Amino acid sequence: MVRLSFFAMAMFANLAMSVASPINTETYRELTNGFGQTGACRGNGGGGDRVDSRYRILTTQAACETVCDDDSGCVAYAYKTGTGDCVIYGSGQDGSCSLSVDTGELDRYHNYNSCGECSQDGAVVEDALVKSLCGICSKETPAELTASLSVCSTVGGLWTEATWTAGTWEDPPAGWVGDSYTHLTQYGSTNVHTITIADGYGCFDKVHEDGQATCTGSTAGSSSCQTFFEDRRTSTQCPEGCTFYPRNGSHGPYCDGLASDGETSCIKGFETTDVFSEESCLAIDSQCVYVPAIAWTQPPATIHAPPADLGPGWQEVIKASETTGDCTGRENLPQCKGKDNLAGFIYGVCRLDTIGALNGENVNQKYCKNCINTNGDQVNLDEKACAQACLDDPSGSCIGFSHADNANCILYGVDGEHYLRHPGDLENEWLGYSLHDEPCIADKIPIGCTPNFNTIKMNTKFLCRHLNRDNTRWLAWGEATGSEEITVELTVTPSLSDPVGVEDFTQEMMDELRIKMASVAMVDADKDVSLEIGEGDQDGHVKVTFAIQVPSNVIIPMTAMINTILVSKSRDGALYFHSKITTDNALKNSGTLIPKAGHIAGILVKGMRHNLIDKSKELHTTSWSELSPSACSVDPVDPPLSTSGALRNVPAHGIAIAALMYNYLHL
Repeated sequence: MVRLSFFAMAMFANLAMSVASPINTETYRELTNGFGQTGACRGNGGGGDRVDSRYRILTTQAACETVCDDDSGCVAYAYKTGTGDCVIYGSGQDGSCSLSVDTGELDRYHNYNSCGECSQDGAVVEDALVKSLCGICSKETPAELTASLSVCSTVGGLWTEATWTAGTWEDPPAGWVGDSYTHLTQYGSTNVHTITIADGYGCFDKVHEDGQATCTGSTAGSSSCQTFFEDRRTSTQCPEGCTFYPRNGSHGPYCDGLASDGETSCIKGFETTDVFSEESCLAIDSQCVYVPAIAWTQPPATIHAPPADLGPGWQEVIKASETTGDCTGRENLPQCKGKDNLAGFIYGVCRLDTIGALNGENVNQKYCKNCINTNGDQVNLDEKACAQACLDDPSGSCIGFSHADNANCILYGVDGEHYLRHPGDLENEWLGYSLHDEPCIADKIPIGCTPNFNTIKMNTKFLCRHLNRDNTRWLAWGEATGSEEITVELTVTPSLSDPVGVEDFTQEMMDELRIKMASVAMVDADKDVSLEIGEGDQDGHVKVTFAIQVPSNVIIPMTAMINTILVSKSRDGALYFHSKITTDNALKNSGTLIPKAGHIAGILVKGMRHNLIDKSKELHTTSWSELSPSACSVDPVDPPLSTSGALRNVPAHGIAIAALMYNYLHL
């Protein structure tokens, strides 16, 4: 038996400990995992036992608790201090299906993904709760995996679809986003009885006995059997070191905290004692009826379809590293049985590869199940639909995605989590998370990004794909068509009293400026970037104007990406032009690209974007400036294209990206 050192216990005890208490302590009890750690609510099956819920931002915990108070179907709520995330749990919280029959019992249609009926040769297939199971595979599938379209593909079988008749799903009330959980062949839990550790979250249980053994009925004296059953619990059943909590309001006595041995769950240790047994219930009165706790059954493993051919511009599927491929404690993965490490495993969710982090580490992201891409497909439809959503991202900086068949599309990038609506999708919003690391689009871009976003957290439901991190990235948008121009303008002012002029820019500086701009835009400096140095709008100011020639089909994402790097982060954009080497230490102008007497006081980017409503192409200009009342602006007056006394540095020919795309596609 493994025992924890005192130091390890102390570290463990301080991880995700209680962040808040319920407002009404007589109605709600804060749940933990039995070791005093808090997080988001789960059923009695633990971290994988998700409960149907609805979500929105509310400014206070009291407001979130009031929603649960007023909803008879709410069994618990979770709240995240600081961000205001409010999650209401219980059957039906995620929405309802038109096929449901109100019998007081959970039916097969209760979930978004199971709002439909599968039939084969006129007979209903009861076990096919979701569309991906509605069919027959021509080959035998592994016993530990559920036969589905994806699994059938992995064994080289032919999947023959049966008939899936979809019902109509009604979403939760306006302002709320529903989350549905059906584990393909079984329902998710309807009880909340434990948590999955999540920093900042607290889970507050309203219906306390739904995950425990209960004693129903009334005694001969018309007293509640359940009350007597609960009152038999005392501190003597609490494991050593745990804290006993007596009855308070609607919830009975319970035990929580951290056991002295550091390995016994205070909750499980308490609830497996004799006072929770059938004998304990029947000893109260012969009319009492014992009901055992709901048993959680681990659902069968599911597996994503084999990786799709996404074409040029995309990397091969991202795989597990030696660190994230460690099979220690991964008994839930059938592939881990009998193996120590699965480095090279292809199924999983995108992660940073960090020494000691078995699951890798997260980066900024956003996700959606039902959003629509610019091709009109639901983003969770398949891998290619999710890939298109990545290409549609208004930030232009999507780096890659994780996709689960008929479940989630998760996008990763720089600032993408702030763009919650995509072009042409007026009905749906993405959910963004920006509390993690910022991954790199290319080497050291953006400044301060975290490298090693190149592994997965093993999960057979997902695949992780990344765009290339050089100029071949643009091949993902298809064959080059046409040629257009993106303008990037730097406003250079005197840093102190010494003036700065056009004549201060040497030929070497101009060459290095083009090289740096090309590295930011991921294009060819000699063939795609021209440069003009001219007088600024005020005496003593200089304008450095880049003209970037790009194929028409990539001008929108490239404009957006350059805006994300140089404008949306305001003054960080100036750091790229402080030295030849891109680094977050370039706070001081080295004088190699911009004269030492100069200071970058503003950046403007002009190109094209998608209209969010009708997806049409429209002019888009963004900027930041220290010389105007507002640090950032949108669509200013068009800047002059040239000025007298200008220095020019123009490439010899052509648009290299267009040629690169054409040659690549026709090899």
